Amino acid sequence: MYQPDPDFEPFMALWRNLPRTHHPVLPRRKDINPVLFGAYLPLIGIAEMVAPFHMQVIYAGSGYERSASFEVNGKNYYDLLPPDFAKPMAIFHEHILGTPCGAYIGDVITTSKGNQYLHESLQLPLCSDQGDVRYLMAFGVGRKQLDDASSRTAGDHNAGNIKEMHYVDLGAGTPKARIENFVFHRD
Repeated sequence: MYQPDPDFEPFMALWRNLPRTHHPVLPRRKDINPVLFGAYLPLIGIAEMVAPFHMQVIYAGSGYERSASFEVNGKNYYDLLPPDFAKPMAIFHEHILGTPCGAYIGDVITTSKGNQYLHESLQLPLCSDQGDVRYLMAFGVGRKQLDDASSRTAGDHNAGNIKEMHYVDLGAGTPKARIENFVFHRD
């Protein structure tokens, strides 16, 4: 079973301590609040799966957008993807929301200034007040150069940039697929 990097542990400890009142293994979206997550809010994004290929970003902190190198707040995430990357991302989101499970992603980003860095994120599902699993919270950090305010290079958001992808068991199991050092494994 994959365990996220220990650097994510303080954030995961907060997430694990949230109440599970409307779903057996997940907290509600409304449980993510400034009192508990204030220090992390700039590094968090929250989206709602509205329909297939429509994941509306309802919140994206400034630090999350900076480290991801593109503005996502208020947008349909799938509109930001190259067309050939939408289907693999839809399958990925189906696994996270359908299992439900979390995921760690290590994404190599190239900015329009030519700088490269690793953007790491933990993606965790959340439920509604009715217990429906339709929200996704991402906590992301990157090592982007401070003097580089440029955006992600157009077309840079694709499967070939995913260095690592591991599903994280939150209590309901995980799919076996993973990516290690840019290589996809099904088992």
